[in-house]
Amino acid sequence: MNEVQQYLVEEELEHYRDGWINRREFLRRASLLGVASSVAAALSTSVTPARAAPATAQDQTSPFHVPEDDPAVATGWSSYPSDDGAELHAYVAWPATATEGAGFPGIAICHENQGLTAHIQDVARRYALQGYVAIAPDLPSRFGPPTSELSPDEVRATFSRLSPRQNARDFAAALDFIRQDAAVDSTKLAATGYCFGGGVIWELTTIYPDLIAAAPYYGSAPPLVGVSEIRAAVFGVYGELDTRLNASIPDLQAALDTSGKTYSMKIYPNAPHAFHNDTGRAYNRDAAVEAYVDTLNWFAEHLSLAPSPGTVRA
Repeated sequence: MNEVQQYLVEEELEHYRDGWINRREFLRRASLLGVASSVAAALSTSVTPARAAPATAQDQTSPFHVPEDDPAVATGWSSYPSDDGAELHAYVAWPATATEGAGFPGIAICHENQGLTAHIQDVARRYALQGYVAIAPDLPSRFGPPTSELSPDEVRATFSRLSPRQNARDFAAALDFIRQDAAVDSTKLAATGYCFGGGVIWELTTIYPDLIAAAPYYGSAPPLVGVSEIRAAVFGVYGELDTRLNASIPDLQAALDTSGKTYSMKIYPNAPHAFHNDTGRAYNRDAAVEAYVDTLNWFAEHLSLAPSPGTVRA
């Protein structure tokens, strides 16, 4: 397995362990991710699955949700070239008041392993409401159709073709693209991402020296040999119950300390992996709200912006 396949199949294994999917479904998804059947079968025997339980219906919309038609935010679709010439599809959101020379900070937002979903588009609008020009690239689109034109199985198969190094370069290209916007202050660039996207943002910090601040949410650690290249101030967001990814924190912290980097790690109590996603089963409202406000304040501190408690849309 390559790094992407390993990360994705470990997430599916957690879903099997937690009773979200059964063994047959785990093996099917592992196959779509390009994992050998013998490897997937061995992995399935390494955990004891919980009894499956249907998700309970509940209204769990984030208090920071921004509707598509919110008049305070403007949005659009764009495309940009990466360093190897591939064109990537991206969702862009910005304050409706944006004008040339406005000096807004720019932010790149990386999606989870489902691609550029409606949830990530909402996250981009949330940042636009806070005064950012936000770009949310769709990594699978480098191979052709965007996420919106793919079935869930096609998304899984496409993700298995992605490369950690190229993913980071695709996001470097996204920041190069957004910083050219006349409303953006190119000295105030930030990035954030979730789950799979958190790992992409960690990797981005090691290759993009003009990145000022980053907030990877429960992402896999970057290769530690690259930590010395980090220039951004990094805020690592983790959930207390996410033991698989939390196991990487001590070694990452040691590398950051050795290199004298500016960073903070925060583990939110009673929060599982993917706790920020208010459209998912793991959503933890208290942790998600606190983490978002903490992220805004981290960015404000390091981008020289006014602190913000976050803007809530009723």
